Amino acid sequence: MRHIEYMPLPEIARAVRNPKAHDLPTIRKSIQKWGCTLAGEVDDRTGRLVAGHGRLAVLEEMADDGVSPPEGVKVSDDGVWLVPILRGWSSRSDADAEGYLVANNAIPERGGWDRGLLADMLTDIGAADEELLAATGYDMADVDELMPSELEQAPPSGALRAGPAERVEPPTVWGVVVTCSSEAEQVELLERLTEEGHIVRALM
Repeated sequence: MRHIEYMPLPEIARAVRNPKAHDLPTIRKSIQKWGCTLAGEVDDRTGRLVAGHGRLAVLEEMADDGVSPPEGVKVSDDGVWLVPILRGWSSRSDADAEGYLVANNAIPERGGWDRGLLADMLTDIGAADEELLAATGYDMADVDELMPSELEQAPPSGALRAGPAERVEPPTVWGVVVTCSSEAEQVELLERLTEEGHIVRALM
């Protein structure tokens, strides 16, 4: 059964291989703003982390800096940070564990963004709190890049609003495939048919 377990930060084993890079300064801003909602996920079969490497690296950095633990992190009697880890999932093999690690990072990336809606949300967030905007990983320069230009927003002067697109039927085309016994014969045939006005192309 899936459950949250508070584990000692220094005792959480990382994945043997993790190709994902992390923007640690932005992750730190995010944790400082919203606390540590979930530090990561551990594979019960291997005892190693399969999600949350960047968050744990930042939490270790913060603990080493001697700052107060963020919301969501507990402290043991001997001063060790206890962080919330999702438990209860077990991989079937090492390949299965690494596949989950990659998928956990790659699938959200492949989804992309609705750029217009994202720009609107970031604009509202930035207007409310610039530090809040920084914690999202974006700044106002990013918002400006996301906003459509005036040229994209407005139709050309005098242009009529386009109606429903009309279906255009493709032209009917008839073809013939001729097999030649040699390259020389193919070249000769291509030249002759071209001179006669036919549209031809060579196949091999």
